[in-house]
Amino acid sequence: MKKVYKTIFAVVFAICCTGCVDRQMKKTESPDFSGISSVCQLATLKCYYHNVAKAETEANGFLKWLGVGYKKMWMEYDGTVELGIDASRVKVGEPDTDGKIQIVIPDAQVMSSDVVIESMGEPLIETGFMTEVTKEEETEALAKAQSDMVESAKNDETMLKQAKERAKKLIEGYIKNVGELIGEEYTVVWENEK
Repeated sequence: MKKVYKTIFAVVFAICCTGCVDRQMKKTESPDFSGISSVCQLATLKCYYHNVAKAETEANGFLKWLGVGYKKMWMEYDGTVELGIDASRVKVGEPDTDGKIQIVIPDAQVMSSDVVIESMGEPLIETGFMTEVTKEEETEALAKAQSDMVESAKNDETMLKQAKERAKKLIEGYIKNVGELIGEEYTVVWENEK
């Protein structure tokens, strides 16, 4: 019977010591924030726009009264713009003795834009006598509309601020989760990129 108690005591003691050593090892581990770029990619904000591509050319020359050269095109479609932060410019500092981690984060920017092809219909076209709108002119009008849409998104301070705040929340959650995995409690201190 004494042998059984000694064995149970030895097993319980070993488990307790293993738990202590495990906790000690977790405390000395350094945090691994290598997944920060993946978090930044998840943090993108996708904005949908209803956009219009249009082009117009006035009739000219002495045949103006026939409308030769006059053409007008109008095409509606949906487009998307993704706003986010450049992950390569995010800098994560080492935790200080109080568990504070300084993170330098850039402002949000336009990451990409795209046309929702399924939303495109046939363009509405009006032309004068012996005049037509070419595929090149349609493509040029679409490219100009896309460029205007991206420029509009670049100047939308509210959406850019929202994209940056979203990124900050996801990064902060990631930092805290990494801390929990190694038994630490981290506090994020934000600093804007200079």
